[in-house]
Amino acid sequence: MTVKTRGIVLGQVPLREPDRKLILLTADLGLIEVVARGVGGKKSKLSASAEVLAYSDFCLFEGRSGYIADSADLDRNFYNLRLDLTRLSLASYFCELTRFILPDKDNAPGILKLLLNTLWLLEQDKRSPAFLKAVYELRLLTLSGFAPDLSGCSSCGAEDAGTFFPIDGVLLCDDCLGRMPPDRLRMPLPRPVRQAMLYICQAPEEKLFSFRLTPDSEAALGSVSEAYVLCQTGGRFKTLDFLKSIS
Repeated sequence: MTVKTRGIVLGQVPLREPDRKLILLTADLGLIEVVARGVGGKKSKLSASAEVLAYSDFCLFEGRSGYIADSADLDRNFYNLRLDLTRLSLASYFCELTRFILPDKDNAPGILKLLLNTLWLLEQDKRSPAFLKAVYELRLLTLSGFAPDLSGCSSCGAEDAGTFFPIDGVLLCDDCLGRMPPDRLRMPLPRPVRQAMLYICQAPEEKLFSFRLTPDSEAALGSVSEAYVLCQTGGRFKTLDFLKSIS
């Protein structure tokens, strides 16, 4: 059976030389694994579309053991990201985090659009890497069903709650802080940062990146969003560690 789909390569795993297994994010099939035969060879017509970050139209054979790539037409490879180590490292982190989330057929369309838009802004230097990292992390978790509760204090409902608990994804006001264990990870959440997080979670996709923050608020947003991702996933991301090592 032949299947046609559009997808971006999030990862590549070596098989018996010169074959590779590709991890693709597609809108219609979700996250899938595809065997690409011969892409390690010099004459392979699939090699360009098999690179990580390559976005292509794929023609796949669907067999009993999975998908096999028959042909592919490259649409975009985000080449300019490969010219800057920081941006390439951040793009690699986006890919690793997205693989970890395991998008399915229901949320894959939104996640694919988010990833492509974020990579384009990163490649074109439209917004800072730190801003795009924070927006991508929080929006990705929101699309995956892990949006934090930022409506107010989770205990009494007070709207002026200003302390965020990344493990629980909730806010508490000063009067209710005693309800949490004293050693529970907590972070101050200034009003501009809370408003930015609410916007990221709720904004329509075409306006997601159309807000600005002061440098201090952007730095605070980055710290909170990263802590929230790490607490909610329980993951350790090698690409994030490398990104921090060069920043």
